[in-house]
Amino acid sequence: MLFFLGGTFIINLLIFVIAYKVLYNKRKLFSDRYGMVMAMCTSGILSLNIGMSIEFLFFNSLSLNAWFAAVIGGAIGICFGSLVKFQSLLSGFFHGVVGSMMGIMLGAIVKNPALCSLPASYLMSVNENIFIFSLFGTVLVIMTFCLVYYSLIV
Repeated sequence: MLFFLGGTFIINLLIFVIAYKVLYNKRKLFSDRYGMVMAMCTSGILSLNIGMSIEFLFFNSLSLNAWFAAVIGGAIGICFGSLVKFQSLLSGFFHGVVGSMMGIMLGAIVKNPALCSLPASYLMSVNENIFIFSLFGTVLVIMTFCLVYYSLIV
């Protein structure tokens, strides 16, 4: 399970690097509106999934995970937002931090369903739920970047 979670975390980081390089090379084609939408979508979805992966993989302290994920999410948002103008940078930073916080909270609920008063029967399938949410998040990140790239081509 740890190997799978580490693999999805690394895949998400590789998707970030590849997407940033592709968008950086084509940044002269962006309008302000496209840059804002691109910064919001990419930083929000990617930081949500990375925040969830951080909660699954690393420390048991929720506050330490939240700070770590917020820094990473903010950095992702700044990277994508800096491709266009300052308002895109601000929007990317905001959506990156909010996405990472949502990912941390979603990961905490998946790891401990009792936080939301879910029945004890859900505790039997925690590993299965972690696997499903990690896989779904990675597929969602891939689909989001495919759509952003497609919108860039069209």
